[in-house]
Amino acid sequence: MTEEKLPESSYIRWNQKECSACSRCLMACATYHWGAVAPQLSAIKWVEGDFLYGSQSYPLFCKQCNHPECYYACPLKDAALCIDSVTGAKYIDKDECIGCGECIEACPFEVKRINLDEEKGIAIKCDLCKERASGPVCVEVCDRQALTLVTREE
Repeated sequence: MTEEKLPESSYIRWNQKECSACSRCLMACATYHWGAVAPQLSAIKWVEGDFLYGSQSYPLFCKQCNHPECYYACPLKDAALCIDSVTGAKYIDKDECIGCGECIEACPFEVKRINLDEEKGIAIKCDLCKERASGPVCVEVCDRQALTLVTREE
């Protein structure tokens, strides 16, 4: 895909005021994608309290950037790191990823939004549960409605 033809995607918005820091989203993500409750298998980064939010722990989600540096950095672009032509979701094909970490290094955020599972030798990033008809599992399991799937216009 060329840069000019990238479809815009939705992303997951976090509402701090509604979040209870239960980490249900983190567990649901790993369970849905990998069948295991393991933080390293979740596409959600969990941050233990810091200067931004004090003692509250919170989730960080891939922003599904319009100019995805991770995508452009991937040596196996369109094989390992792909963009869904319908939804615009940037995702990693776990059968093609070689675990080089270039996508992680390229992520423009201070806290990178892509995890590396060293045991499996692959990068893990949010794909907005693109195969799931009802949308992202993390949004569904959040009983406080702290997570919302939103479009760029919103």
